[in-house]
Amino acid sequence: MTERFVYVVSDRTGLTAEAMAHSLLSQFPTIDFETKTAPFIDTRAKAEELAGDINEKALSTGCLPLVFVTLVDDTIREIINRCQGTVIDLFDTFIGPMERALGQESSHSVGKSHGVSDDAQYTSRISAVHYSLATDDGMETDHYSRADIILVGVSRCGKTPTCLYLSLHFGMFAANYPLTGSDLTERSLPPALEKHRDKVFGLTIDPDRLLQIRQERYSGGSYSSARACQTEVAQAESVFRSARIPFVNTTRMSIEEIGATILHKTGTPRKI
Repeated sequence: MTERFVYVVSDRTGLTAEAMAHSLLSQFPTIDFETKTAPFIDTRAKAEELAGDINEKALSTGCLPLVFVTLVDDTIREIINRCQGTVIDLFDTFIGPMERALGQESSHSVGKSHGVSDDAQYTSRISAVHYSLATDDGMETDHYSRADIILVGVSRCGKTPTCLYLSLHFGMFAANYPLTGSDLTERSLPPALEKHRDKVFGLTIDPDRLLQIRQERYSGGSYSSARACQTEVAQAESVFRSARIPFVNTTRMSIEEIGATILHKTGTPRKI
């Protein structure tokens, strides 16, 4: 596997550039990319210092780094464009064709994609995050009537991070409930879930991956044994099938993919 250095450069948080860069780099799985994110490059001095760092990396490795850029200021962008790297200007790639199609110039405003442009939506998103934290791991089940989605599965199958992703990115009230003990052996939805079955969505995972995750956190004991993982996964899937609950295997899926799959399969509308 070869190695390449990557810089992600932005005049704000760099989240947009990181997401796009990661998506593009994933198409080259045989290359080991070492990525450095440089957010808030919003002055000439910062840009020149970063360009110097990129130039040193090119000299020391003998290979031009890839430089993904989302910069609005023309002067700052030109400084980065002159560095010893392969510059991929993400804004320039898309803004130009959009300006021509729409018949007007863009605002060239910094930080538009991640600023608080709608106070009501921002407040809704924060409320959703608080809800997901309050109802995490089967807590506050009497508040399930407010839920948009209730994720169900065995311990450590990805319920909590998926709930937080759905709440933070889409403003959804996402709760989660762990299947344990009698919940698994009775092959039916627990009473706390039965009256909300239209909101329930199951997550499952390959037993070997579950074993790896549990042993990394709690080595020793029956909880992190191969037998427990195999048995619990089989029982959880039996519950899903018996109760006719849709579910997805999270083993080889990112949080983003899990979230998108849930939205697609359930048709649950985004709040944001």
